[in-house]
Amino acid sequence: MAGGAHGQNFRQEDPIPSSPRQDFTAIDSLFRPPPPTPLLLFPEMHDQLKDAPAFVRDAKFSINPRSFYFDQVTNKPTKVSVSEAWAGGGSLAAETGRLFDVLSFGTVVYGTFPIYAPLAYGNTGLLQPDQGGFAVAGQLYARAELFDHFAITGGRYLYNTPYLGPQDNRMIPNTFYGYTLIGTFGDPDSGPSLRAGGGYIATMKPRDSATFLSMSRQAGANVDNGVGVLGGRLTWGGASIGLVEYFCQDTLNIAYGEAEYGLALSDSIFAEVAVQYADQRTVGANLTNGGVPYQTNQLGARFELGYRTGILTFGFSTVNPNFAMVNPWSANPVYTDSQIQSFQRAGENAVEVGLSYVFTPLGLPGIAASVYYVNGWTTSAAAGGPLNEYEWDFNLEWRPNFKPLQGLWLRARYGQSVTAQNNISTTIDDLRFILNYTLKLY
Repeated sequence: MAGGAHGQNFRQEDPIPSSPRQDFTAIDSLFRPPPPTPLLLFPEMHDQLKDAPAFVRDAKFSINPRSFYFDQVTNKPTKVSVSEAWAGGGSLAAETGRLFDVLSFGTVVYGTFPIYAPLAYGNTGLLQPDQGGFAVAGQLYARAELFDHFAITGGRYLYNTPYLGPQDNRMIPNTFYGYTLIGTFGDPDSGPSLRAGGGYIATMKPRDSATFLSMSRQAGANVDNGVGVLGGRLTWGGASIGLVEYFCQDTLNIAYGEAEYGLALSDSIFAEVAVQYADQRTVGANLTNGGVPYQTNQLGARFELGYRTGILTFGFSTVNPNFAMVNPWSANPVYTDSQIQSFQRAGENAVEVGLSYVFTPLGLPGIAASVYYVNGWTTSAAAGGPLNEYEWDFNLEWRPNFKPLQGLWLRARYGQSVTAQNNISTTIDDLRFILNYTLKLY
């Protein structure tokens, strides 16, 4: 609980944006439905079924092949450790149309298998910790859509919220079992709009496992409790504010809030500022910390300036010195989180500067690159004493926008972090090659 867990941030789950408008933060994704699949492989099949009942006619089938190579080398003065694997797999998804214009059913089956996976180099997150492959029906759900603005979902499903989300930056995302009600109010084009939801999440399937665990056990408690979640995001013009509450009995309570404001300064310049705050504390029997209660929090801020398809980013975060922050049910939503380090140690302050660019205006459509630098430091005793760490992250990607390659996403990522504490320096080199290809069959 008090360590510096490696970062797995929300930024890794989305493509490099061409404008701050597209650079989603954690609250932007709150209960956001998945984006539409860009390429329809067999459109004639839909036309052939135009006279069939909606339950059949509006059914959707898609396939998402994936391949991921991960190589991380940790150098300490007395030891060198390696995590390495190359995995293949992906997912198959099917969803019916609506029965009686209300009820639909869906499933997503995920699979990952080793292509190259040395037994001694496990714990990559691509496969099981012992480098074994697996397949699982990560989603298996029923949904009732009411009045075109509300949806009740029950069963295994994928939810996107700041501290309960897919962490979809390996082969298979986190998925969850529970029941939710999600709705939208208002029109974001003409005035205020609210997207809100809540429910009870009983279990989750971590991204490197086929087994669903109770939410409390995933957080480190030796009981089986779920999480009650309630939240919403209000937008009006260029401004937005969101709040989310998570409560897990005898385990953990997390409250998260975020506000943003974006403004077009000219036809080619856009600026956005955002602030976030998270509070975490044990509750009831405090079972995640040996019965000893704790409370901590983290504050973050980010400013982005976009010019045409380039973005300059500045970020800052600071953690309460009493205890580190944790992310048992999602990726880390904090702005300064990086490819390797989370910058969430007790008392840790972090500053970030980044630059990204989409090369389409230069005649290179679909190609984008980014570089980020983050420096963190703390003197808190709860972090093990004075510490300084920094990280460089580089990302190059290609997303072609022409058939038949629409839906293809190729990425090369490299990160290096250096941590100095107690006269010991640790260097981590992290290399990743990722292929995603999303195809909607019809």
